[in-house]
Amino acid sequence: MGEEVFIIDWIQLNLTGRYRAIKELFSRGLSTEEIISFLGLEKEKLLALRKRAEQEYKRSLDLGIDLIPISSDEYPILLKNISDPPALLYVLGEKVWLKDNFISVVGTRRPTRYGINATRIIVSRLVENGIGIVSGFAYGIDTVAHTEALHGGGYTIGVLGTGIDVVYPKVNRGLRKDILESKRGCLISEFPIGDKPESWHFPRRNRIISGLTQITLVVEASLKSGAMITAGYALEQGREVFAVPGNIDSENSQGTNQLIKEGAKIITSGDDILEEFNVIPKLTTIRLPELNEEEAIIWNILNEPRLEDDILNISGFDVSRFNIIITRLELKGLIERLPGRMLKRKDG
Repeated sequence: MGEEVFIIDWIQLNLTGRYRAIKELFSRGLSTEEIISFLGLEKEKLLALRKRAEQEYKRSLDLGIDLIPISSDEYPILLKNISDPPALLYVLGEKVWLKDNFISVVGTRRPTRYGINATRIIVSRLVENGIGIVSGFAYGIDTVAHTEALHGGGYTIGVLGTGIDVVYPKVNRGLRKDILESKRGCLISEFPIGDKPESWHFPRRNRIISGLTQITLVVEASLKSGAMITAGYALEQGREVFAVPGNIDSENSQGTNQLIKEGAKIITSGDDILEEFNVIPKLTTIRLPELNEEEAIIWNILNEPRLEDDILNISGFDVSRFNIIITRLELKGLIERLPGRMLKRKDG
């Protein structure tokens, strides 16, 4: 009963949203009861919050949700050190932050082919070398980062802008299942069970994404975007911000290029990040997947780097078919683009 009351106290504190005050009072060694009293809430408000907290506790037991207050040894250390950490975390899945180093990877909800490929290449290299991935579970770059982490046998954390039980976005229902069933990841939220997506939830969630790691990588982002808000939080929290450069005429690269101008480290490969973790990269040999006839034609033409127009002319494909084949080879990680509309193999 004592543990139940203790957790309900923390749920009640979390529901107040007074995170800075709660952290300060907790750091002074005050008990949950003393913190609740110190916040000076009206009696009716306190009673309403208490009733809601008791309901939250029962629902968490029914749904198998772990409740981790800031007082717990299981609470992520890096997150605890920010100025306004959540008083309580709702967690589904494996508490993977206890296992490995992690990096936050964020970006636009409308990525270009370039952004998708860059995310896959960088994340696959990181997880291959034992680095886990934190992201915001949004459609776009976040989805690619989480998915690539799992495909590479790595760990991933999805930070939600809804209640932990709410599937959002709906398109990520399968990804949610993969994270939970793989036992190589978890979903976390500060929002009460059942909370629907609200516009103000997501900027607030972003401080947790950056707060969980020492490094935030921005892959693609416009100047006014959630990814840039996350980068701003990272800087406020004294964490490092890295960015993938992009085309100067792409809206999705305006934010990342601006970050680089302001001092963010340029990232062009996963190895750039591994250096920050003092990890010696594993030597890998790319094993080619089975190529169909069309892909094999392009692959054989690319026995050396060539201009895209030259490859098109040699192949004999029409432009639309050629672009489809090139995209497939890029998505398989077999070719890459160079400046000047050049293409090359990525077989070492």
